[in-house]
Amino acid sequence: MTTREPASDMAARVGRRPYRAALTELRAQQKTSKGAPAYSRFVNRPVGRRLAALAYVAGLGPDQVTALSALATFTGIGLVAFAPPSVPLGLAVAVLLVLGYALDSADGQVARLRGGGSPAGEWLDHVVDALKLGLLHVAVVVSWYRHFEVPDTALLIPLGFLVVQSVLFFAMILTDSLRRAHRGQRGNFLAGDGSSSTL
Repeated sequence: MTTREPASDMAARVGRRPYRAALTELRAQQKTSKGAPAYSRFVNRPVGRRLAALAYVAGLGPDQVTALSALATFTGIGLVAFAPPSVPLGLAVAVLLVLGYALDSADGQVARLRGGGSPAGEWLDHVVDALKLGLLHVAVVVSWYRHFEVPDTALLIPLGFLVVQSVLFFAMILTDSLRRAHRGQRGNFLAGDGSSSTL
């Protein structure tokens, strides 16, 4: 079994800036794309990889990146809930949520660059993710209630999305845990990594 060369050593060896070396190392350490949504595969992970390389060069740890992700996302969610809706607000919220999601991808990548994360860091990441997903749909309910004349039954729509998203998030985390626990076992539908087709 071989160990990966740290990004700082790689940078010195190949004569590149640490950012480029970190990007090169991250490209070789990406998670499987099996079962990953298209947005994650083609937008979020590549953006997160670049943010992870920047964070690594800046000396940030994965928990600090998780905190930045939470700050961006919770700011966007707070704006949805409490600011009067407008096009500029919508654009600002979109940027904050995209940034928060990309940083959420970056924290695990920073952990891999630093030689692996901790169970406590993984716990923090997933708990913050669960909180973000729940609060986003609650913020939509608050915004609709405060700023729009909608029937009370319409408020059930974002609440329904809250239930669906919570179940999907749990299923994703459970699938990842089962894949890791049963990797390589014959006859297991989660055995192996590999990739999904573009379709």
